[in-house]
Amino acid sequence: DLARNAILLRRGDIAQTAFDQSQTARDQAAEAKVATEAALSAAIDQAGAGKAPAVKAAQALLSQAELALGHTIVTAPADGWIANLDLRPGQVVTEGQLLFSLVEDQPWWIEGNFKETDLARIRVGQPVSVSIDMYPGVGLTGHVESLGTGSGAVFSLLPAQNATGNWVKVTQRFPVRIALDPQTTAAPVQLRVGASATVTVDTSLDGSAKP
Repeated sequence: DLARNAILLRRGDIAQTAFDQSQTARDQAAEAKVATEAALSAAIDQAGAGKAPAVKAAQALLSQAELALGHTIVTAPADGWIANLDLRPGQVVTEGQLLFSLVEDQPWWIEGNFKETDLARIRVGQPVSVSIDMYPGVGLTGHVESLGTGSGAVFSLLPAQNATGNWVKVTQRFPVRIALDPQTTAAPVQLRVGASATVTVDTSLDGSAKP
């Protein structure tokens, strides 16, 4: 209307008052447009602020669901075999309940119980020859890894106590950990936990020369 009235005013077809009225209407429309845009921006901000708590709550629920899903997969700390397993599908278990045992495939070691009178000649690193009762004729090698600092009787469930003075001296035995060397044969034997073995320590060497 303002553009059309401007042309008519130049031709002298309308009065100045009509042109001024159309110009005033144009200015009022412009002010209304600015106010409407401001109201729209405020409405958008308010709507976004209202959705923020709901979005955060949904994200928290999603994180909890992802964590719970991750707990459904149990990963073993090492490769090996499952032993002592007594479970059935659908069985309910409680938190902290012992379900099975994991026997690692390596490294293997032997606990040798030596008399206390033999410990003076045993050193860490000394070579050891091993024969396992499960595999007659098969010889393995290893080396002394560590010597126990307490006898087996001290750490037993009911250690022996002599309060009466009737004490009979018994030679104590101390655990010596022997690490087995990797098997180099083409068909390595399958070792098992709890098997019996006989170990012989070469005490002629002090163990310092072993890398």
